[in-house]
Amino acid sequence: MVQEIDASDARAAIAREVLEALPDWFGIPESREASIRDSRAQPFWADLENGTVRGVLALRETSPYTAELAAMGVLPAYHRQGIGRALFAAFHQYAREK
Repeated sequence: MVQEIDASDARAAIAREVLEALPDWFGIPESREASIRDSRAQPFWADLENGTVRGVLALRETSPYTAELAAMGVLPAYHRQGIGRALFAAFHQYAREK
């Protein structure tokens, strides 16, 4: 289930868990660490099932009217289950409301 994560420490810990598990996409240590660090202050969603993190999405607000995905990833064991689509839907709904 996708939920917005408000606590900055939780955001960073969850981002680290997912991004470090995806070296093909987040393999440059400096960039990965920047994404993890930045996630502390960004709107952030995680897909959690029974306390297990399955995917994350962090949003970068680029102006009062625009936003972009700062980082998004789904753990390999959960690919092709609609998690990325659900994370993006949460981001899209948030952006529309803002």
